Amino acid sequence: MGKRLIILLALALLVGLTFSAAYAEVQNVKVSGDITTLGVSRKNFDLGYATANNNDQNFIATQVRVRIDADLTDNVMATVRLINERTWGNTIKDSIGNETSNNSKIDLDLAYVTLKEFLYSPLTLTVGRQELRFGNALVIGNGNTLKNGAGDLNGLPRDLSSRKAFDAIRATLNYDPLVIDLVYGTVSNVNTNKSDDSDLFGINAGFDISKKVNVQAYVWDKKDKSTTGITDSKNNDVTTVGALVSASLIEDLKASLEGAFQFGHNRSNSDKDNQHRAFALQGLLDYTFTKVKYTPMVGIGATYLSGNSKGHVGWDPMFTDQRIGSIAYAILPFTNMTILSAKASVKPMQDVTLSASLEHYMLNKSVSSITNSYNNQSMAINSNKKQLGNEIDLAVTYDYTEDVQLGLTAGTFLKGSAFSGNKSDNANQIIGSMKVVF
Repeated sequence: MGKRLIILLALALLVGLTFSAAYAEVQNVKVSGDITTLGVSRKNFDLGYATANNNDQNFIATQVRVRIDADLTDNVMATVRLINERTWGNTIKDSIGNETSNNSKIDLDLAYVTLKEFLYSPLTLTVGRQELRFGNALVIGNGNTLKNGAGDLNGLPRDLSSRKAFDAIRATLNYDPLVIDLVYGTVSNVNTNKSDDSDLFGINAGFDISKKVNVQAYVWDKKDKSTTGITDSKNNDVTTVGALVSASLIEDLKASLEGAFQFGHNRSNSDKDNQHRAFALQGLLDYTFTKVKYTPMVGIGATYLSGNSKGHVGWDPMFTDQRIGSIAYAILPFTNMTILSAKASVKPMQDVTLSASLEHYMLNKSVSSITNSYNNQSMAINSNKKQLGNEIDLAVTYDYTEDVQLGLTAGTFLKGSAFSGNKSDNANQIIGSMKVVF
């Protein structure tokens, strides 16, 4: 079958080269991008559990992205975006002067082709490295999410990275007001000669009941075929089924309610029940006072992620892109917890925005330890204690021009009774930023 497919593709290529022009006609090319400089100071992101290094960090980093969008014909477009994320002064060279670190490396962030009206008018096909984001990104939003592995991403802490793309094929059927997305993606492929891929399959259907109410339903399946070092021969296979209702029933009030259920198989070396069963619930409510001076905004939220039960490992974060508390996002695993959140913002001047947020984190099921997502450090949990802690974040942003934004954020994560150690081990961070868009 493989040889026949190769022969068929070769014949198609030959026909294309024979009867087509040697180049694609370009109708329009757009070049855009952004440069972001970050000054980061972090303290106690290990919460006092690391034995050798408490992960205190002080560094300056630059993130550069350059994007090219080319319209080839009325219905064919190509997009390429290059990215470099580097911490200042962190370039390593060998004895003859060649750079041996990834710090100055330019990577491919986006590379996809969009075919509109493919085969027939409602269908749009997007093929290649692309960003995928559905609903509130509770399940799908970040292909390089921190929750898929701690540590740096080419020298920059993973939670600060701008990389979110998936290698995927996306088919979008637009039957306005119904939009259906079918997705296949390869998350990882360690060895192309073996069936060891980690793949993502999914469907997301959105329907506009009215101009103020949208309903989405989805099914996502994450399948890990690798069995290296595991006696369990079955795939690690998690399927997430859920629905999201978003509404703006009255002016300036936005509300959403999402629920999802997971089932499948958790591969392990244990003889325990490996059947995966978990669920998540989330409610969000935001109100903006557009008719009031300074345009104040307030919001509240509640998120429930189920924990371990009867051999099940709890909620799988999949590819979430929800940053509920910037420090907790980097430290706490997105599972087995309840998160209560509140936020507010105000614009005292036309170009200045002040904002604040408060989050409270609680374990749902008692556990003996959890893993710090920032450094893979195991952190012991006090018996029968469920209060993980509270986070407070303050931020100010200044739109210097239409293209330049300056920002300063400060946050602290106050350890709860579930963690042992001194209160001086609370995590803190300050981040200053300048972003230029072109």
